[in-house]
Amino acid sequence: MALVSFVGLCIRVVYVLVSKRQAVPGGDAFYFHLQANLLVNGKGWFIDPWAYIHHHQVVESAYHPPLWSLVLAAPSAIGAKSYLSQLLWACVVGTAAVFVTGLAGREVGGPRAGLIAAGIAAVYPNYWLNDGSGLAETLVLFLIAAVVLVSYKLWRRPSLSNVAILGALCGLAALTRSELSLLVVLVLIPVCLVLRSLSAGRRIAIASVGASVALLVVAPWIGFNLSRFNHVEIISTEFGSGLASANCNQTYRGPLTGYWSFGCQVHRNCAVLPIQKDESAWDARCRRIGLSYIERHQTRLPVVMTARIGREFGVFDPIQQLRLDGGHPALSSFETRPFVWAAAGLVMYYLLLVASVFGALTLRKRRLTLVPLVGILAGVVVAAVLIYGTTRFRSPFEVVLAVLAAPAIDRAVRRFDKRRAQRLHHVVMNEQTL
Repeated sequence: MALVSFVGLCIRVVYVLVSKRQAVPGGDAFYFHLQANLLVNGKGWFIDPWAYIHHHQVVESAYHPPLWSLVLAAPSAIGAKSYLSQLLWACVVGTAAVFVTGLAGREVGGPRAGLIAAGIAAVYPNYWLNDGSGLAETLVLFLIAAVVLVSYKLWRRPSLSNVAILGALCGLAALTRSELSLLVVLVLIPVCLVLRSLSAGRRIAIASVGASVALLVVAPWIGFNLSRFNHVEIISTEFGSGLASANCNQTYRGPLTGYWSFGCQVHRNCAVLPIQKDESAWDARCRRIGLSYIERHQTRLPVVMTARIGREFGVFDPIQQLRLDGGHPALSSFETRPFVWAAAGLVMYYLLLVASVFGALTLRKRRLTLVPLVGILAGVVVAAVLIYGTTRFRSPFEVVLAVLAAPAIDRAVRRFDKRRAQRLHHVVMNEQTL
């Protein structure tokens, strides 16, 4: 497993050094990069980097949850404050995601399936492309793999320690991307409720413990936000901006249907926080704008939501989505995935999708629950419906694909080995007969 992970590290480092050596962070990557450095430099606890760098203003910000900025602050704390240094650190986090994916695969399908899952995570472009983006999906892959691993440990060996660890991981995931708070409802609680070795009362009790631990993990951040904003903000102030950019004429009809539009954000003054303004008030105003548009265009909403899900899962105009993933400001995209590697990731995604179906059937034959994996899939669907569809938001499901495809590939290898042994046996028997 360590060797496979090392190969994954080499792939990631080479990709960053070759393709991202001169990269300049933009959009959300700029936010994370600069906020990490501002934290280390003592300029304030989670302030708006754009306001600070462009207007020399200290503005309280919770536009993104805090965990990825804190992780990126680690190399900054030892003097490695460049964007390239942070990307190389992201490669280390991505390698940890490879290793933990392998552990999850082993917990689900056995030792060889674990190696296969780690191998998939090591070479799969939709894993390692995240490490060159500077975005939080690198950490998302690690945490989701850990959630899968501990969920199956809990299902096999129910205990307070396992459910506490699972709750803590769900809390950390919520502090990485706010929509991952759904893991508590869609993964943790359902897993606890299907623990057949426990009584109904015990299941409810153990689910309560896990949910309580998750709440304790996010509580300091929630309390911090409640103390510094005029409007109630729980984890992130990004939802209003997301609603304003994903619910407008450009995203309800035409080539950007189901996506988002930077032009909509700019037109509605929801792209950049006004200086010396309360970010929570800005979020509330943008949220009202987005919800008002939704209310006036309810008949179009089912089509748009379907398109969002289609974009998320690579079945709605996938070639255009590849171009959006590559970064086309004219098409309202600030992604940085090279087209060729993104296309390779799409092809491998389709192959893994097919293999995962057989993997799910294999697990059901072995009487293993699919609840954690289905819960993660459901969370990705809900996020796409509520926000918009894009490839990187599918990251939690990429872990599910690797974990499910591994037992299917393992089973295929076993069948091949068995048939080859049978053929060899027949050859030997024939030679002995002659």
